[in-house]
Parts: sequence; C-alpha cells; structure tokens
Amino acid sequence: MLRMIKRGFSIGKLICYIVLIIWAVITIYPLIYTFLTSFKTQTSMYTNMFGLPETWHFENYAGLFADMGFGKSIFNSFFITITTVVCQLVISCMVSFVITQIRFKSSNKVLGLFVIGMLIPAQVLIIPISIMAKYMDGYNNLPFLICVYIATGMPYMIFVICGFMKNLPKELMEAGLIDGCNGLKTFTKIVVPLSRPAIATMGMLSFIGTWNEMIIALILLKKNELKTVSLALNMFAGDRFSNFPGMCAAVMIGVLPTMLIYFIFQENIIAGMTAGAVKG
Repeated sequence: MLRMIKRGFSIGKLICYIVLIIWAVITIYPLIYTFLTSFKTQTSMYTNMFGLPETWHFENYAGLFADMGFGKSIFNSFFITITTVVCQLVISCMVSFVITQIRFKSSNKVLGLFVIGMLIPAQVLIIPISIMAKYMDGYNNLPFLICVYIATGMPYMIFVICGFMKNLPKELMEAGLIDGCNGLKTFTKIVVPLSRPAIATMGMLSFIGTWNEMIIALILLKKNELKTVSLALNMFAGDRFSNFPGMCAAVMIGVLPTMLIYFIFQENIIAGMTAGAVKG
C-alpha cells in the first residue's frame, strides 16, 4: 500500500477509476445491446435477450432498404443536415466577422439579440412555426424546414464564433490591410483559417443536432417519402406489431454518421474547446 501511495496512487483515485468504469459500461452497453439485437429475429430477441445471436441475421438490414425505403430517409437526412450546417457556418462566420472585426455603434446590441435567441427553447417556437408553415406552404417542404433549422441554430453558433474571433490578434488584421487586403480577403484569408477550430466544433455540433432533430420535423413532414431517419424509426413501432430487431438495425445505421463525424473531427473539437477555454 505504501508503494502505491509513493507512486501517486491513492484510494481516492481507485474509487474514481471504479466509478468511471461503471459509468462507461452503463453508457456503452445500450449501444452494444442494440447492435446485437439488430442481428436477431423477433423470436430469438425474447428467448435470448442479452446473449450473442445464435445465428447472425442480416435480413433486418436488408429489409430496411428493400421493404421500408430507409435509403430515402437517409438521403433526406443527409440533404437537410449538410445544407443546414453549410448555411449556418457561412452566415454565422460572416455575422461574427462583422460584429467582432468591423466594429459599429450597435455591434454589442446585435450580439445581445443573438444571446437572447439562445434563451428561447425550440419547443416554444412550435406554434409560431406551425402558423408560418400554414401561410407559407411550409408543410412537406424541405427548404422551409432547412430555413427553420438555420434560424434556430444560428444564435448559439454566432455566440461561440464571436467569442473566438474577438481574441484573434489584431496585428494580423492590420498587416493584412497594409498588404492591400480588403474586408472580403481579410475574412477569407485570415479570419476563417484562424477560426477553424471553432468552426469545426460548431459544424460537428450542428451536424449532430440537426441529424437527430425530431420534434419540428414531425410537425412539418407528413409524407413518408420526405421523412428523415429520426421520423422513419416510428414506422417500426405500431399498436399491434413492433419490429424491434428492425428498429435496432435502423438505429445503428442512424447513429453511424454522427459517430464517424465525431471520430473524424475529434481533434479539431478538442482544439476548439481548449483554445476557447484559454482565450476566454
């Protein structure tokens, strides 16, 4: 025990590691259970609920595309999510640049309006969005849904990117002006490259949030051919019959893009968070 203490190991660390391991198991096991269930039949799911599949059935995955038209839902989700993320990043970066680098009299007030927008939950906007959709032909209209996502997600994105751009070295901006850079070149050649960590972090968070969003899409999208992955999961559950193995297969396909995005950009995300912490 003395040797363990000398090495910097203590009972407190041991308890901390045990708690973290238990938390990791609780967090990861539902994903493992869903993955294993996706390869079982409806019968074997009840007879062998927690064990490995006796026979690995890939029919659940094949049926998603052959019978349920799940491929169309995946395409809809990718189209909506990518369009939303790109538009949010472009607009948010431009607005943040104007607020932080091109100072004007009411710049802080404009930023304050976006901060107020962060305080409004999306659920509160359901009735106004429904009224707008009624008069603007927004039901079963993907561009209208994308505009709603862009508007509801921009306040937080602008707030974070503004906080990052405020701390960029002013000397670089001045050097760019001396070298003949106008506002557009300063934005594209200096500000955006230096803000990549924050932009990557916000892009990833926006991708995950838009991909998983369900409430607004449930209200605006009624046609099956327009449904996203989150809405398509409801097709596997009914009053008389529920295909839980098929639903688990759909869930695994649905979470795959967000997991890949996180693993690909995790270094940028960590860099953005730490840079913001140091600068803040």
